[in-house]
Amino acid sequence: MRKLAVGLAVLALGAALAQRVQITFWHSMGGVLGEATEALVRDFNASQNRYEVRSQYVGSYDDGINRLLAALRAGRGYPHVIQVYDIGARIMADSGAVIPLEDLARQRGFNLDNFVPQTRSYYTVDGKLYGLAFNSSNPLLYFNMAAFQEAGLDFKPTWSLNDLEEAARKLTKRDASGRTVRYGLSIPISSWFVEQFSYNSGFHFCNNENGRRARATAVSFDNEAAVALLDTYARLVREGVAVNTGRNWSDSQNLFSQGQAAIATYSTASLAGVLRQVGGRFPVRTAFFPYLRERNGVAIGGAALYVLRGFPAEETEAAWAFVRFLLEPKTQGKWHVATGYFPVVKGVDELPEVRQARVRNPNLTTAIQQLATSKVNNASAGCLMGSFPEIRQYVEAAWEEVLRGRPAREALAAAKARADQALARYNASVGR
Repeated sequence: MRKLAVGLAVLALGAALAQRVQITFWHSMGGVLGEATEALVRDFNASQNRYEVRSQYVGSYDDGINRLLAALRAGRGYPHVIQVYDIGARIMADSGAVIPLEDLARQRGFNLDNFVPQTRSYYTVDGKLYGLAFNSSNPLLYFNMAAFQEAGLDFKPTWSLNDLEEAARKLTKRDASGRTVRYGLSIPISSWFVEQFSYNSGFHFCNNENGRRARATAVSFDNEAAVALLDTYARLVREGVAVNTGRNWSDSQNLFSQGQAAIATYSTASLAGVLRQVGGRFPVRTAFFPYLRERNGVAIGGAALYVLRGFPAEETEAAWAFVRFLLEPKTQGKWHVATGYFPVVKGVDELPEVRQARVRNPNLTTAIQQLATSKVNNASAGCLMGSFPEIRQYVEAAWEEVLRGRPAREALAAAKARADQALARYNASVGR
């Protein structure tokens, strides 16, 4: 009888699961972040009995958007919900395949004023909010405070490029033969850091005020701030003060976590992984991202969730239910504490578990404070343009040329010519 009862219970559970409306969710979170993402999916599935989300890791951000675009061209095989990085905002809005989040929210009574303003404004395209800022980040400086103490340097929250150079020189350590055994500074080759340094210095990365006043038709990443950043970094690398670890962030993080680089720049989303790698070897503190002369403000990084068209109404309702679950302050608090990404809705700061986590790890507040004290303008709103993934490759190739000795102004001007052509092709392809 007992076996029969167990068997019937299993069958009943299977029948209940089969009756749930099932939807697919594609994401690009691996490692620690992937663990936290899958935990949220499990929480949603356990929170109710009407819907079931089946999540799938689809590789990098580039892999994810390329796979989606291929599925859309084929007219099949795309998910109900997908995570797409920040620079895909223009592409997703132009695709015609997305149900604007604003429409879903308004139809179902969700107050859009609950969003943190910057997260809402970044993903607003042509006056309408398209995506949910799921994993929102901004860039931070990471400090090895044991090295700071050894060098007699004090912590401070804000840094100009000159401040950073001076500190990096003092933090650099060499052996008797003159070989660098601890670099003062490590910045991975990433267009995102050039973008953010431009914004934080008050410059746009593309024309028409970052594509916010009108569609972007040309890039402006050959600005004064970008030139200064690349020229300065290349000079410090030649002098053994900074290190070239290439485009792979993990190589830089390994160097920092082993105590072989005293200052590094990563995302706030890197916080959990960096602390895990450091493992107590030295105290870590984070600070605001640097600027050229006067601090303006950084833009939202990370990625958003988009709900796709073309599914039965009940499946779209399931997709909205999942998105709505992720907007709950308690869900946002769990995500924030587990990853370092900052909350995208209001009301999270008051949660006891969040307050306790921030007492244990004050670095969780750095990105939030940086965002709260950033100027709100079209520079800090971030660049909105098509072909951004391709254009980032041109910026990173230019950075590599600068490290090989080419002046930054010259390398960025050549990259701009290629980027402007790519942007023109994109705009023509969407009839703009």
